[in-house]
Amino acid sequence: MPKSLTSRYNLKFNKMKTKHLSTTLIVLIMGLLSNNVYAQGAYVTIHGGYGLGLNTQNDGLLDFSNTVRGNNSVTYNKANYSLGKGINLGGAFGYMFNKTIGAELGVSYLIGGKSTGQDTDTNGKTDYTLSAKMLRITPSIIISSGLEGAEPYAKFGLVIGSGSVNYKYEDNNNGDIEYWKYKFNKGLAFGVSSSIGSVFKLSDNMSFFGELNMMSLLYSPKKAEVIEATFNGTDELPNLTTSEKEIEFVDSYTYNYASPPPDSQPDKEVKFKMPFGSLGLNFGVRFGF
Repeated sequence: MPKSLTSRYNLKFNKMKTKHLSTTLIVLIMGLLSNNVYAQGAYVTIHGGYGLGLNTQNDGLLDFSNTVRGNNSVTYNKANYSLGKGINLGGAFGYMFNKTIGAELGVSYLIGGKSTGQDTDTNGKTDYTLSAKMLRITPSIIISSGLEGAEPYAKFGLVIGSGSVNYKYEDNNNGDIEYWKYKFNKGLAFGVSSSIGSVFKLSDNMSFFGELNMMSLLYSPKKAEVIEATFNGTDELPNLTTSEKEIEFVDSYTYNYASPPPDSQPDKEVKFKMPFGSLGLNFGVRFGF
């Protein structure tokens, strides 16, 4: 028996409704997938910035101070230093698991600024200078707001560093100038890093970012070596024994006055830590894949 016009209309309407519903679901699913793809993915960054020193300290081993000596008095002024201040250049590879959580492996190079001290008396003065360079690797977790446009974020991670420190000592005593330059190296630096910043989208694959970074980092060298030694311009380095120009830093050691170590062996000192903390601003570009 042929179907009525109403029945045929209802059948046609149901088919159209089903078709539109299917189309709508497909569009929604594609939209969700496209949003996930946009939120997820790998990226690389390059950045540069400058940091101010944190975790300052004064270590007597380096004889680093500001001292004024008079005829009948001596004035000591504390001279703190932090080797973390300076220019920071680097980059990172990261991956966002979703809109809000990601991981990043950063690499940066510190070109440290100088820290100075001085000891003066009636016969002259002694100048001290410290500077450092360090390569740092920073694995971090990223927490992002997931917003479009200006996208705030925070990063938390560890820091592992390897570098060297130069310590210069120049003494001017009644016109005689004695100059020594030490290089502290070997060993690793360990610490933590945290940042807050914001990403500004420039195009589909490129963004600009700025961040405030705080790093707490301590470095314990394993070795020090005299790399320059002069007296009134004459090179004295060839005349120094091994114990006079090399130092090994150890956890503990015993010095036997009855049987001192030979001059052909490096001198020994107890390990100490140098501060590499910093607080600074970084700016860079982020490229997405």
